[in-house]
Amino acid sequence: MDYGKTLHLPETEFPMRGNLPKREPEILKFWEDNKIYQKRLE
Repeated sequence: MDYGKTLHLPETEFPMRGNLPKREPEILKFWEDNKIYQKRLE
């Protein structure tokens, strides 16, 4: 029996794995380019 078809699992646009070592530099660059940290301090 395939239990995957009996469960209602949500479909999301984001990956289920964080893959932090690869994505962290991209996230930090996005924050730096958009000055998110500075905006948060205001």
